[in-house]
Amino acid sequence: MTRWILLLASWLCINADAQLARYSLDFTLSHKDFVDSIAIEWNRQQIYLPVEINGRQHRFLLDTGAGQSVIFSDTQPEGCLPAGLMIAYDANNQRDTVAVVKLPPLTLGHLTLTGLQATVQQRTANNQNIDGIIGFDIFCKGILGKIDVANRRLILTDRKKFFDRDAGFDVRYRLNYHVPYIQVKPFERYKERVLFDTGSRCFYVMNKQSFDRGKKKNARTIFTQIEGCSEGRHVMGHFGVEQRGEVVFLHLHQLCMGDFLFTDLHAITTQGGSHLGAAVLDYGSLIINPLKHRLRFLPYDGQPFAQISNPQLEIAFIEKDGLPTVGLVWEGGTPYQQGFREGDIILQIDHRPVRSFQQFLRWAFEPGREYRFTLRDALGTQREVHWVRISK
Repeated sequence: MTRWILLLASWLCINADAQLARYSLDFTLSHKDFVDSIAIEWNRQQIYLPVEINGRQHRFLLDTGAGQSVIFSDTQPEGCLPAGLMIAYDANNQRDTVAVVKLPPLTLGHLTLTGLQATVQQRTANNQNIDGIIGFDIFCKGILGKIDVANRRLILTDRKKFFDRDAGFDVRYRLNYHVPYIQVKPFERYKERVLFDTGSRCFYVMNKQSFDRGKKKNARTIFTQIEGCSEGRHVMGHFGVEQRGEVVFLHLHQLCMGDFLFTDLHAITTQGGSHLGAAVLDYGSLIINPLKHRLRFLPYDGQPFAQISNPQLEIAFIEKDGLPTVGLVWEGGTPYQQGFREGDIILQIDHRPVRSFQQFLRWAFEPGREYRFTLRDALGTQREVHWVRISK
């Protein structure tokens, strides 16, 4: 459930002595009039790209919710040129000042990008399995793309009309901080703007304030789509965890994306921004056309709707003081019935100590097996809870 969005506000002043970097598309491409099909890895609703820098292979995440590319300070490639500083915002609207560099030539498929700008981020617990991020700047440059996870490929081209014959459902996007926002309709008389964010594994997450506005317009019908409410937090942005607040557990009848319908959809609210995540790509391929500012969704079965029937989020873990902690638990779910409560810290699993959140994320949970969790609540009381984890 974790994610983060890079939002670049380069016109803000950092300090009087620092060089102020600006969002830049001043990188060059090795080819013109090209079409390239790149093999991708699709794993747990994330798109991983094979990238070569300085003759070495790297694994980068394709994240349309990132305004530009990202590398990590602990594995920064040789040959990066400093380009100043920039203020970055994460998914929870928390901000920090980060360094900006020009990367050495980066090869993706047969295409080499020279002078690509990237921010340098501290690696978080959720980014242990990647070497960097390719952001939406690759499309803002004017490259059209088709993400086809069913066939495990990303097609890139600079030919303006290459995808014109691919029939699908169009939705226009607008750029805000250099990332794409589209309009969806979660309730009958309510539309909202959401980020299309392949950096998120979620299907759909709704901003709590947006939900409250939609609730006012649909007071008679929306109560049938609410499965429960709780206090907690579940989104871990790059600069910290979202603020604690009320979380609404939803079972939406349908979510309209242009003329396409997603039906029977579970979702939750957040204090951060609303977004559609990469799980959408399980149901169709997607064409990104930056020349027309349009996304085109091509359902795999050719139908104008898809029944999602995804399970409700029952529990979410966050990092607190370096340890895994229950950030949110749904009262209607099995974990709550077994004894998990918000604020519980995980001390042991099957009597083996859990010493860090990173260790917890790497734990080799086997679906269907029962595990014994030793927990400590806010009052310092320890107890043991047995739970069968359905998935990692």
